[in-house]
Amino acid sequence: MSILNPLPELLSYAFLAPLLLRLVIGFYFLEQFSNIINAKYVNKTGINISSTFKYLIGLKTLAALALIIGFYTQIAILILLILTIIDVYLEQKTGKIKKTKVQFYIFIIAILLTLLTTGAGFFAIDMPL
Repeated sequence: MSILNPLPELLSYAFLAPLLLRLVIGFYFLEQFSNIINAKYVNKTGINISSTFKYLIGLKTLAALALIIGFYTQIAILILLILTIIDVYLEQKTGKIKKTKVQFYIFIIAILLTLLTTGAGFFAIDMPL
């Protein structure tokens, strides 16, 4: 006995799922970058960012742009995945992490792992899998 799909017409849009995930996670990482820039230059709160973190922020921003465009998507995802795990570790070590933020990081890591295995999707420069 098989169960029929109640809305089979929607399955024809399945190719858009990786595109939507790619855009959402890419714009999330770009928003993180804009929050850092706004905190440093607009609000003038005096955030002192070491040179190592400046390079990591730049790397995260370039990876987010590559993810949005769909250029070297899997490499960009690996970079963002590693940097997200480093973020989780650093926040766990400083004790600033909350339960809701852990759940959010799990959600981000799940999206990145899904994109790593499914590919870039529609409207990408990368070749499909």
